[in-house]
Amino acid sequence: MPRYKTDRPFSEQELINMDVIHDTNPSLFTDQDEESYVEKDFIDDSERDTLSAFFKDNFDRIGYNINGHVLHITFPMLIPTISDILRPKVLQHFGSDVVFYSDVSDDPMSVGDQYFKSVKPYGLHTDAVTHINGYRPYKDIIIPIDLDKVEETHYVTFNQRYRGRATHFMRGRKIGSFANYANVIRHQSYKEYGVEGTEHNEKDLAILEKIMPRHIPMSIYEDLSIEKILKWRPKDAIIHDASVLHAPTDFRTQGAEYKTGITLHLMKADPTYNNRLEGYYTPFSRYTKPLIKA
Repeated sequence: MPRYKTDRPFSEQELINMDVIHDTNPSLFTDQDEESYVEKDFIDDSERDTLSAFFKDNFDRIGYNINGHVLHITFPMLIPTISDILRPKVLQHFGSDVVFYSDVSDDPMSVGDQYFKSVKPYGLHTDAVTHINGYRPYKDIIIPIDLDKVEETHYVTFNQRYRGRATHFMRGRKIGSFANYANVIRHQSYKEYGVEGTEHNEKDLAILEKIMPRHIPMSIYEDLSIEKILKWRPKDAIIHDASVLHAPTDFRTQGAEYKTGITLHLMKADPTYNNRLEGYYTPFSRYTKPLIKA
């Protein structure tokens, strides 16, 4: 299994004291304004077993370990074992006009679809892939495959939306992270940055304090309110608009050590859509350079 690290353009101390903005536009797309939901039994037991075995059998050979905690297989819809199961189901559910990131990306590193293994819960974020000309963000679909030791965990969607580039919302979190694709917001208020519908909700903050990862400060959820707390259960599919802020609860507090799933960032063809960045190391960032082998 190849191990990589990010070629960070800033020092740890610089990153702690700054917001990292790959793309400053907060209004790169419009979407459906539809509520988030779970589609139960999106795949069956046999299909789940096949997908589970594929990850276990192939991750060491074709997977990436980035910075020790991002573990994934990239461009999953180009892999026949995965595509043959999921592609017809996704097209049947959403319609034949949806487009898979894996099919249209020429990126030097994957910033979209992935088959992932999570050993530490992600923080609050959005995932919109906004730089591929001719294709606008549409929906995120997450298909849980394996969950260690427990039958289900949870996934929180928020009423707030952000229609810009994928972003990690980390206000008040004092770590020097740098994401190759996503903006990282530590200091600027979410409202100033373009997040829609911010509101203070003490009741929801109290709920979040009980269920969200304890290594992440509650300051990142200020001015947000809960849309839904959805079950994260193998074989189901979690579906929401690309603009929806979301975050997982902490499966580790339930005794689980990991979970695996497939996340797809669906698009729609749009000939008027043009947001690719030109003249840099990558077509999506002023800062990102190729990964370095660790």
